[in-house]
Amino acid sequence: MGEELKALSSNYLKESNGMNRTFSLIFLYVFWCGVCLAEPNVLKCKKNCGTPDISGEFSFQAKLSMESDGWGGNITFIEDDIALTEAHVLGINVENKICCTPKEIKKSADDWKRFKDDMYVVEGNTAQGKQKVIGKVLDIAGRVNGSPPGYDLLLLHIDRDCKKCQKNKDIKINPIPLANNIPKIGTKAQHICIPETKKYGKGIISMPHTLNGMVYGAKSTQCSRQIIKHDGIDNPPMLFANCSGSPVIYKECGKNVVHGLHGNGMDEGKVMYEILQLVQTQKEWVQSQIFEWTGRTDMLDACSPSGKRSFMPDQKFDVEQNGCQKKIINDDEFVPCKVIDLNNAINFPWMN
Repeated sequence: MGEELKALSSNYLKESNGMNRTFSLIFLYVFWCGVCLAEPNVLKCKKNCGTPDISGEFSFQAKLSMESDGWGGNITFIEDDIALTEAHVLGINVENKICCTPKEIKKSADDWKRFKDDMYVVEGNTAQGKQKVIGKVLDIAGRVNGSPPGYDLLLLHIDRDCKKCQKNKDIKINPIPLANNIPKIGTKAQHICIPETKKYGKGIISMPHTLNGMVYGAKSTQCSRQIIKHDGIDNPPMLFANCSGSPVIYKECGKNVVHGLHGNGMDEGKVMYEILQLVQTQKEWVQSQIFEWTGRTDMLDACSPSGKRSFMPDQKFDVEQNGCQKKIINDDEFVPCKVIDLNNAINFPWMN
């Protein structure tokens, strides 16, 4: 069987309020698969799951393309030559790995080791058919230290002037900034994804989200995750269509910004509780990696009059920044975020 993105479900035991409960932690992996586990029994979208991006508003969304069949996960351009996704998209087992340096990430990323010389980026609206190459992956870096609220982050340095890119240089990509602040509970947002097949939606699609779930982290990784309850009421049914690493965006200073990434979750009572990987506390790390790759000391910013702002370590940040924490974060270490009012936030049902 070929290389595909599949849903893995690994059961683990969690204790809450003195009661033992078993839940499924879902990761979408890129891996060599002989036997693939079934999707969890939850409310899910089966076809026509979003609105196609016919206006080009979400051109920042693209896909990796590997091997002859062009398989690969979602990535998001946050600079002209820098993209963001989740680490497990390249085959890293984030549940039991600690990766805080580019060297550690590359050692653990199975797909990077196999395809690093032939890993391309394709324009989002062509990803499901005759793909148009717009970049080649030069390098990767990431942060991984366990199941949520641990990290699942990957940065990619993209060559936009590669040999295969030349005939598609007229394709315009408008990168999207990372958010500065944690939005208040109830903020309207959108999930942007390129599903694996047109059955779920053609090309880049958008789906409405409401950011009404609990924001939490661990003791040493504050405000790093947010719950999205996919109950078909405030948020749509869960979409299982190779959307790992795809962003949830909202408006900050009137412009689209990345709030978090889809890809991790738990199921309970036939409802999927997505656990977004948030990005606001990671801007110092992202800027430092951009500087290492390119020498640039600023990055896109939605609220700066110039459209750029420096997030180097000596700068002031809107939200306290998190380090990598070179230890596995315990999956029962849920610490509510103190940056925003969480009184009306939806929590996991076993924590209410």
